[in-house]
Amino acid sequence: MLKLITKETVLSYALGFVVAWFGVNEVFSPSDWVVFAPGFFGTGSLVLALVVIHGVILTSSALLLFFNYHRRIAAGVLALIFIEIITGLVFQSGLSDIAVRDIGLCGMAIAIALR
Repeated sequence: MLKLITKETVLSYALGFVVAWFGVNEVFSPSDWVVFAPGFFGTGSLVLALVVIHGVILTSSALLLFFNYHRRIAAGVLALIFIEIITGLVFQSGLSDIAVRDIGLCGMAIAIALR
């Protein structure tokens, strides 16, 4: 039987694509992302490890969204991560185009989590 594509599926794939792209980049090039880590973590191997862990969580959540496995939980985790990212960005450099993009992505994650 033909399965209909729902709005939630489209949102999940779109959010999953963006999150997977950033997650994979954080895993394979963590040094490019340490500038976004809070300064109190320092600049050593700890911050690199945290960026990789962050990337693994993003990538794992994206896969859960793609395969519709615990989709609402994955979206809830992503919403919390986006709140963390937005807060950090706003405190670092004020409301920027990157923060606004992440506010939109956070809204997508919340919409999926609360469906």
